[in-house]
Amino acid sequence: MTQPQPGPGADLYRAKLQAAKLGGHDLTGANLALANLKEAVLTGANLSGCLLFAAQMGAANLTGADLEQADLAEADLFGAKLESVKAAGADFRRANLALANLRGADLTGATFRDANLHGADLTDALLEGADLTGAAFSESEPLG
Repeated sequence: MTQPQPGPGADLYRAKLQAAKLGGHDLTGANLALANLKEAVLTGANLSGCLLFAAQMGAANLTGADLEQADLAEADLFGAKLESVKAAGADFRRANLALANLRGADLTGATFRDANLHGADLTDALLEGADLTGAAFSESEPLG
């Protein structure tokens, strides 16, 4: 049986991609729900419109990735590198973004309802129109 290959619209539900090197790949609209992407390298990858519901992405490197309109609800992004990502309109409801690096990220119109943002670095992030209802923050981290 062949393993599904990453690509636009790929069905990678529950895929085991820990530490995978997918930088620059086009995964537009892929189903990565419940996938294990811990420590994966996704720098500059196109993940726009992806379903990443409850994906395990702790310590993943998504620097410069396109996450526009992606569904990351309940995803675990603890300590992930999301510097300069394009995540306008993305859904981070109930996601764990504790200690994540979101410096310079475009989070315009993104949803962070009930998300864990303790210790996340949001320096220079664009948060215009973002929904932060119920999100948990540390008092010390800068907001945009």
